[in-house]
Amino acid sequence: MGLLSTVADIIRDLLIFVVAMTALLIVLIVVVSRMPDDNPLKRILSALSYRIGATAAAGAVAIPIEPIPGLDGLYDIAVPIVLIWYWYTFFRDVIRGKSHAPQPQQPHPPQSPAPPLQPPQKQIAHD
Repeated sequence: MGLLSTVADIIRDLLIFVVAMTALLIVLIVVVSRMPDDNPLKRILSALSYRIGATAAAGAVAIPIEPIPGLDGLYDIAVPIVLIWYWYTFFRDVIRGKSHAPQPQQPHPPQSPAPPLQPPQKQIAHD
């Protein structure tokens, strides 16, 4: 019975961990949704959530595709390539965003209005 209780303890601990991570994710979603749209942290976390969702969807779609011959092999090759590219673009954009952070806009000094245009004057040729 010692082995069975150990397995039960591990499963219990894993379930507690999953519930805690789910609660943390919900809190993070609420906090991020209340941020202004131009906040860089919101943009990064939104892109991260899209990547996590795409990865989870690829895993969920893999289950019904496995029994289909031919399609499962194509799926097993194509999806990891697409996901690697998708995650690469995330890290590339995060690194690029840090190094090329937008500078705060400085107000431009008011410019004086342009002088009004005058009609062209006729030039008279002298002999």
